[in-house]
Amino acid sequence: MLFSAGIKSYLNPKVLVFLGLGLASQAPVNLIGGTLKYWFSQEGVDLTRIALFGLVLLPYAFKFLWAPLIDQINLPLARILGRKKTWGFLTQIALAILLLLLSFSHPPTEQMRVFIICLAIAFCSSTQDIVIDALRIDTLSGNDLKTGSAVYQFGARLGFLMAVAGMIFLSARVSWQTAYQLSIILIGIGFLSLCLIHEKKAPPAHISFRRFAIEPFQDLIRREHFLTLCTFIVLYKMCNGVLGPMAYPFYHRIGFTADDIALVSGTFGVFVTMAGIFCGGLFMVRYPYRPMLFCLGLLEICTSVAFAVLACIGPSLPGFFIVILFDNLVGGIGGAVWVAFLSGLCSRTYSATQYAFLMALTMVPLSVIASTSGWFAEHLGWPGFFLMTGTLMIPALIMLRFMKLKHI
Repeated sequence: MLFSAGIKSYLNPKVLVFLGLGLASQAPVNLIGGTLKYWFSQEGVDLTRIALFGLVLLPYAFKFLWAPLIDQINLPLARILGRKKTWGFLTQIALAILLLLLSFSHPPTEQMRVFIICLAIAFCSSTQDIVIDALRIDTLSGNDLKTGSAVYQFGARLGFLMAVAGMIFLSARVSWQTAYQLSIILIGIGFLSLCLIHEKKAPPAHISFRRFAIEPFQDLIRREHFLTLCTFIVLYKMCNGVLGPMAYPFYHRIGFTADDIALVSGTFGVFVTMAGIFCGGLFMVRYPYRPMLFCLGLLEICTSVAFAVLACIGPSLPGFFIVILFDNLVGGIGGAVWVAFLSGLCSRTYSATQYAFLMALTMVPLSVIASTSGWFAEHLGWPGFFLMTGTLMIPALIMLRFMKLKHI
C-alpha cells in the first residue's frame, strides 16, 4: 500500500524498456574496466600497471564535450528514427566491431594495441550512455523517471553479471578470445531495446555556437549553489571510485578462485544489488534525497571497513558472502538514488549535455584518481588501503549536512 505508486510505475512499458538499455550501457565499461583487469591479474601483470590501465575510461569523464552533438545534430535517418536513437544505433554497431577486434588481441603481450582498442570502446560506449541517459530523461517524468532510473540500474547490473561473472566463468572453460566474441550479444540486446523506444521525430537542426556550447552549461551554472553542487558530486563518489578498481585484483590476490569470485561477487552479489536497486526505486517515491544520500554515505564507510576486515581474515568464503551482501545491497540502493538525483537536475532541452556533464564529474575519481589506487594498495597493504578509502567519504557527508539545495 505504502509503495503502490512505485510498483505501478515499475510495470509501465515505457519504464521497462530501459532494462535492456541499461544492460547494453554497462556491459562495455565492465568488459574493459573490470573483466580485462582480472585477465591482466591472472596473467601476472603488476597492480600498478593494472590500475594505470584504468585511464582508458577517461572518455567517460569528458563525454560532456561531445554530448551537444547528440542534442543538436541530425544524422541520416534522424527524421525517421529520432535524433538520439540514430546516434544510439551508430554507436552500438561500432561497439560490436571493436569488441570483435579486442577478441583477436592478447592483452598481456599487446598492451598498447589493447589500450587503443579499449580507448575506442570507451569512447563509443560513453557516447551510447549519453544517448540512453538523454532518452530516459526525455521520455520519462515524475515517479516514472525515478523508477526508470532504478530499472536502468537493474539492467546495468544484469550487464555487470554477464560481462564480469559470465566472462570469468567462461574464461575457465573456453578461451578469453571466445568469451569476448560472445559478449557482442549484449550489444545486440541493447540494439533491440532501442528499437522499442518511441522518440519524437527529430526537428530540423539549427546549429549555432551559442546553442551548441554555451546554453546547456549556462542553464546549469544559473542553478542555486552550482559550484558547491559540483564539488559534492565529485567528493561523494570518491570512496567507491578509488575502492572499485582494486576489488577484483584484491579477491584474486588474497586467494579466492575464479569460481569463488564468479559465484559470490559476480552472481550472488549482482542479485543482491538488484534487490537493492528495486528497494531504492521504492524509497525514492517516499523519501527525499538528502537523508537517503547521507545514510548511504555512512554505509559506504562501513563497507570499506568490512573489506578491511576481510583482508585481515583472508580467503574466508562465509566472510566473502557477508561483505558482498552488505556492499552490493548498499551499492544497489545508492546507484538507483544517485542516477535519479542527477537526472532530476537536468533540463529536457539539454538533457544529453547536462547529464553527461554531471556524470563526468562522478567519473573523475574513477578514471583519474583511481589510477593511483594500485600504488596505495601496494604501499598501504589491503587493510590500510580499504580504511583509507572509507575516509574519502567524510568530506562529502560534511558538505551534504550543510548544503542548502532545493533539489534535495
